[in-house]
Order: sequence, then structure tokens, then C-alpha cells
Amino acid sequence: MSYIGNQVTSVPFTADVFSGDGGSTFGPLVRVPALPASAAVFVSGSYKTPGVDYTFSNEYVVFTTPPDVGTNNIVVHHLGNGIMATQVPGDAS
Repeated sequence: MSYIGNQVTSVPFTADVFSGDGGSTFGPLVRVPALPASAAVFVSGSYKTPGVDYTFSNEYVVFTTPPDVGTNNIVVHHLGNGIMATQVPGDAS
């Protein structure tokens, strides 16, 4: 069956784990999220709201309020393939 658009691929779910150190920026991430909602971010098991509690700056997660100091207390679950180029079919294809 044919389709128009990007090749369909399977994407493994990945996660980044960081330790809070009093700072507000952590990274680099395994992949650059396309949007803030393209990842689920948890600090000490508590879900953080995208765009309110954190944003992404390229391959880094930037928190509005620095997370507590702790070992492996920041987890970023990637929910998609991240930023990718869109392939547009040519004319008469």
C-alpha cells in the first residue's frame, strides 16, 4: 500500500536521567524534542507541566524552578521521534 509523507519507522522509547545539583539546566538529551509536550518530565516522581515548569532549549531541559538536589531524581521520557525533516512529495508524484 502506498502513502504520502515520511517513511513510517518504529521509534524506541528512550529516557534521560539526571541528578539535581541546584541548577536549572540539564542535558544534553538523547534526542531534541519537537515540542515541550513531546516528552514527559518527572522530578522526584512528580510530573511537570510542559511550558510552565520546564521548556527545552535545543538538547537541554530548562526548569522554571531548579529541581531539588538528588541522585537520579530527574527523568525525561521521550514520547516521539523528536525533530525531523519533513519530506514533501514532488509534483506529479
